[in-house]
Amino acid sequence: MQKTSKQTIITINERTYIINAFKGLKGWSYLPRLTKYIFPFVGFLSNENATDDDMVETLVSLLSGENAKEVEQLVIELVSDVQADGSRIDFDTEFAQSYDSLLKLVVEVLKLNYMDSFQRLVTASTSE
Repeated sequence: MQKTSKQTIITINERTYIINAFKGLKGWSYLPRLTKYIFPFVGFLSNENATDDDMVETLVSLLSGENAKEVEQLVIELVSDVQADGSRIDFDTEFAQSYDSLLKLVVEVLKLNYMDSFQRLVTASTSE
């Protein structure tokens, strides 16, 4: 995995994806839904000991809960700008029979866009 502050290039199941950081307003607009529907997931972003498998398991449990439809829509939006082979991915063809790739990709999108901020917030709150 290659990461800059604005972009991550990652290979999942032999497919290479380019994840670009959200612009400020777009990233901010996802926060209410992330904290409402994926709040348990936020803890994983600042937990260095958590594995990708742990994160995927938590996300799967969220997708089967009472807010499944809202979480489903959020997941689709989170990966909508990810690129493979120089263009935006086609959700239907990209993830057919490869839902583990989708969930791992969501994890990487969240890491790139929110992990550093959450770590700084946790550090600031524990130092007060």
